[in-house]
Parts: sequence; C-alpha cells; structure tokens
Amino acid sequence: MTDGAPRRPIGMALTAHHEGFRDDPHPIYDALRSHVPRHHDPDYGRILLTRYDDVRRVLRDRNYGVDARRTREDSYMRRVAGTGVRERSGDTAYEPPLVLLDDPGHRRIRKLMAKAFEPRAVEAMRPHIEAMAAELLDALDGVTRANFISTYAGPIPTRAILEMMGLHDACVDDFKRWSEATLMGYDPHRGADAQGRLREAFLAMARVFREAVEERRAAPRDDLISAMVRAQEAEDRLTDLEIVSLCTQLMVAGNVTTSDLIGNGLHALLTHPEQLARLREDPACIDAAVEEMLRFDCPITETARIPFAADQIGDCPVQRGDTITASLAAANHDPHVFADPHCFDIDRDSSGHLGFGSGIHVCLGASLARLECRIALTAFLRRFPALRLDPERAPERRRLPFFRGFTSLPVLLA
Repeated sequence: MTDGAPRRPIGMALTAHHEGFRDDPHPIYDALRSHVPRHHDPDYGRILLTRYDDVRRVLRDRNYGVDARRTREDSYMRRVAGTGVRERSGDTAYEPPLVLLDDPGHRRIRKLMAKAFEPRAVEAMRPHIEAMAAELLDALDGVTRANFISTYAGPIPTRAILEMMGLHDACVDDFKRWSEATLMGYDPHRGADAQGRLREAFLAMARVFREAVEERRAAPRDDLISAMVRAQEAEDRLTDLEIVSLCTQLMVAGNVTTSDLIGNGLHALLTHPEQLARLREDPACIDAAVEEMLRFDCPITETARIPFAADQIGDCPVQRGDTITASLAAANHDPHVFADPHCFDIDRDSSGHLGFGSGIHVCLGASLARLECRIALTAFLRRFPALRLDPERAPERRRLPFFRGFTSLPVLLA
C-alpha cells in the first residue's frame, strides 16, 4: 500500500496463525477494503476480496466454482482442499465434499439431500436439542466456573448430528476429537503430525459411517443415514462413498461451526453487557440476536471461488483457474452496507449478512445451526442469570484459517 497506507499483509499474516489477526482481523480488513479491496496475496497465490458487493457477486455468480482441481497446483485452494487421506490398500477413501463440488455433481447431491434439511425436518429436532441442552445444564448444577465450549457449546452440535444420523450410542468425545483433527485439513501449514492425526481421524469416522450405511441398507431406520441410503431422484442414488463423505462433512463442518457460532455469540453478549441486558429483558429478540452474531463474528471467515473463464472484479482482472478468496467476515463489516459495523447491536437489521455464504453453495445446514444456537443460548442464559466471563482465565481463539471460534471460553456461572 502507498500514500500513507499500511504495509500490505500477506500469507500467514492474514490467518489465525497471526496473533493480531486472530484476536481482531477487522483493522486489517478495513485497511484492505479502503486501499486494495481486491488484494493480491502472492504467498498464498490468491486474490482476497473484502468489499461486500464483490464478495456477494462472486458467491452468486454461476461462472465461478469451488472444485480445487480447477486451480493451479501451487494454489492456496489446492493446499487446503486435499486431505491426502488414503486407505492402506491404496484405494482412495476420500470423495470431495459437497462444499467443493461444482454442478452437475453439486446440484445432484444437494437435491438428494435437501429433504433432510427442510424446515419441518429441522423443527422436528427442537425437542431433542432442548433435551440435550437441559441435560448438559443439569450437569453444571453446583459448578461455579466452566469452559463454555467443552462443557456446553461443543457437545450440543455433535450430539445433535449424531442423533440425526441415528448414531445414538456413538461416543460424543470421539467424534468431537475426530472432527477437530479432520479440520486441520483446512490448514495449509499443517505439519506431518497434524496430517497423521487428520488421516487417523478421517479413517476412523469413515469406518463408523460405512458400517452404519451397510446396516441401514439391510434394515432401514428413521434417521438421516437411512434417508441418504433411500435418497433417489429418478434412477439416481448416492453411492456409499458419497454418503460417507456427506456424513463426514456434516460432522466436521456442521458441528464445529455451530459450536463456534454459539461460543462467538455468547462472547459477544458478555463483552457487550447492554446487549445481554436487552436480550434478557426480551428473550423473543433471540432470532435477531443470532443473525447479528452471524454478522458480527461469523464462524466461517472466508470461502473460495475459482473463475471458469477470464473475468473482471471491479478494477481487478482475474484469470481462469485463479483462487479468489471471498472474506465473509470482511463483507459483514463493510460500512457501506452495515452502519457502524464494528458495533454489536441485536436490534439492527442484519438480514443481508453473508455468515452462511450466498448463492447455490449457501450452507445446507443453516436452519439447523440457527435453531441450535437459539436453543443453546436461551437455555444457558435462563439457567445462569449471574453469568459473566472468568476474569482469571483468558479465552483462547482457534488457530486455523477459515474457522473462527473459541477452543476455550472460561465463564463464571454464579
């Protein structure tokens, strides 16, 4: 940057590996948006977009895709999209997840999956999620301080997805651990140890899901895996590997991002006591509050797109196969769209936020995540009226590109 503008950050300085960016990325995003809104990052071989209009346009443009195989071999997209996971036999154990598929594959699988996430199906989960929250809250009776993430925000989404899949007897701790390890596939700086844990976790989950698919094919039940096995449009069905990939994606991305949403939301409330008081005064504001949480501190900070052909984004030419990183977090704090964007205000109209993306790849489980967050926070705030951050233990943020959340959020309950 020139003319008094700050030096352009690149590579790791634009990820949660950098302490300043991890703690608060918005000063950096604001500077980029003002001076170089289409920022070339040579370290990661990408163009980073920070303006709302650019981000929304690219996400909704059918001439941009998500399949990492369309990018150059040294691209950022390639580095975060491939797990390198293979069975010992040498046969692949990996099918690209729905979030990395272009049409017609994306349209085909999403159509087969859509019924499982229709509003009526999601609403049917309400009593189960409320019961999970109540059970976890009962376990905190008499406890004065706790890590909100490990004791509450983490288990709820994991248990909810396992219940949807019909894996009621599965070990929640195993799936949470496997999810966190598999998530390292999105870190381009992962080392050999992380890659080993990733491989072990991915294959462990895949074995459980594969066994469940075989069981449901022999004896279907009323659960999500059975629905995947039955899913059919005309003569089209999901393959076993596609079902395993979908289950893994739902478990990893679905439970981690929802946990992060719940944790980020509580942290925003506790650091903005006037907004917490407003919500306590009128609990019916919870729907609007969750939308503002998604805008203010969204759990997925970035998503990537690849142009199918040469294009122009504002004054920035892009070529076929380029990696375009669209910052959802920066777009959600664009002052041209959201007045006073760094202010957390549950009464604002946040309906245009991009917290769940936009276009054909908008998050399939968005309605379930919203429901889980509303139930979890409402129940927790009701149970602990004196709730506050623990002044003796600092929260710890996740150190991973794309995913923004807390690994530890210590709170005082009484």
